[in-house]
Amino acid sequence: MKIKVLLITLMMALINQCAMASRLPDDFWAYIQKIYPNSTQRFDSVVVLADGTMYVPLYPAQTTEETGIKLEYTYPLNRAPQTKPEVMIFNNNFVLLKLIKDKSGNYSITKNENLPLKVKLGVMPQDMLVPVGLQVPDSLKLILGNLIIPEKNDNLIIAATDTKIGAAKDEKGKIIPLAELRNKKTLISNDMSKFVLVYDGEKKNSLYEVKLSGLPSKILASNKSKLALVMYFGSKTVEIVDLTNERTVSQINLDNTPKDADLDTVNNIAYVASANASTIYMIDLNTAKLTKAVKLEQSPEKIAVSDDGKAIAFVDRNTQKLYSLKEQNDAYTAKYMADSKNLSRILYKKGKIYTVSRTENKLSVYDEEENILTNEIKLNEKPTDAVFFRDKIYILCSKDSIINVYDTVSGQIIENIVLDNVGFYSKITMIPNQPNALITGIQTKKFLLLNLEKMMITKKQNADVNVSNIIVVDAAKPEAAKEDKNVGTKNVDL
Repeated sequence: MKIKVLLITLMMALINQCAMASRLPDDFWAYIQKIYPNSTQRFDSVVVLADGTMYVPLYPAQTTEETGIKLEYTYPLNRAPQTKPEVMIFNNNFVLLKLIKDKSGNYSITKNENLPLKVKLGVMPQDMLVPVGLQVPDSLKLILGNLIIPEKNDNLIIAATDTKIGAAKDEKGKIIPLAELRNKKTLISNDMSKFVLVYDGEKKNSLYEVKLSGLPSKILASNKSKLALVMYFGSKTVEIVDLTNERTVSQINLDNTPKDADLDTVNNIAYVASANASTIYMIDLNTAKLTKAVKLEQSPEKIAVSDDGKAIAFVDRNTQKLYSLKEQNDAYTAKYMADSKNLSRILYKKGKIYTVSRTENKLSVYDEEENILTNEIKLNEKPTDAVFFRDKIYILCSKDSIINVYDTVSGQIIENIVLDNVGFYSKITMIPNQPNALITGIQTKKFLLLNLEKMMITKKQNADVNVSNIIVVDAAKPEAAKEDKNVGTKNVDL
């Protein structure tokens, strides 16, 4: 009996060690991507499908060398992978367990306790970000390894509130936010507090607050991995926050205080510029880890990543010169583009670098390859922000409360969208998978909804909150658990 217990203990120790790798084998991951196109592997090797469905891998004590990965077993029985079964066992001994989310936002795994031994002897990734209150059947508790299931009081949520967004109320007294945000998750910070207001249209208690580690200077979010990079005033440390579970995933210490950041949406890499450190840092928002630090002769301040993720544009704080940065033969070369002055925004698309000067009130266009200025356009006063939508740039001119719409094809301003004159609007935030953007300002206490296709403001809504940072990502949709009594095994070929 003692020998059996010792063997089981040694086996579990071995599995735990394997599970710390937090990266699925390349051949297995390639197979998963084949059956689930556009899926991603999170930093802790949790698999996220294109529709947000999540699968937790169970690492086996010993993998088998197989010439081809195959699905051997599913629960419910004999299901194709496309039906997203609760349990899948593969011929390399790996297991995928579906994370089931109910309408209240609570997570669980399969309730079936009559599963093959491969499931019961597998173990979850030991650096996994475990959902709060995850429900695991007693017979499967062994798969947790050394993981601890956090309780609701262990996450970032510290207070609930019903009095922040909007002026319109329904009969129950609940505040009605913009309909365009009801299937989104929206985080709003102001310039005075560590507390961030969260609106999650998929939750029963949809409006609440979370507490960050400090006063955020910038928040950059990935709609793919639902991870956010948070920069703090006066801090050398940036944090990666999981927006689904509202918990800090990692803290990354930089050499000095970061100044700006931009997201490579192709590779899901955040580029963080620190002028004091003369360095641009690359942080992977799939793995929540720092992957590279590029030391420069310049002091990068404003930064922009190209739409293909292969180049960067930045401004040197000390000289106000504009540079492009590309990797060639494992080395990065900064190329001087032009002198600039008080840039509020840089955009980089299809080989063209677009700069917006808030004091000279102009948009400048540079051909990066040819290294020449191709166009200059006069803007309204005090342009503070700009976004790309298709082949047009929407430039927010705060002092005049006007959005100049620049057509990159004709090289002309084709529309001027007039805002109201209440406050100083200074930020445009795109809403994912919609032709809409939010116009906000620190002291406006109002949201304006901009329809980018119609080039007009379609909604205005009051808000009792000063907006400094606002980010919007698609909310994870709840999925009701469906139990199937069929249990069995069968090889499933694709």
